[in-house]
Amino acid sequence: MTVVSTTLFALSIAFLVVAAATALVSIAAVGQFVVTNRRARLARHESVRSHYGSFSLTS
Repeated sequence: MTVVSTTLFALSIAFLVVAAATALVSIAAVGQFVVTNRRARLARHESVRSHYGSFSLTS
């Protein structure tokens, strides 16, 4: 049986909490971006792929 120090255990838990919070914030940001651009996309009669494909190519 391997003994893990309490400091290492606490740091790993803290890392997982920060990673989960970061993932949730990232998902929320992408969702907000999609929702705010929906009206413009629908007004131009563009598909999701054609509208957001242009964003990935302009980087």
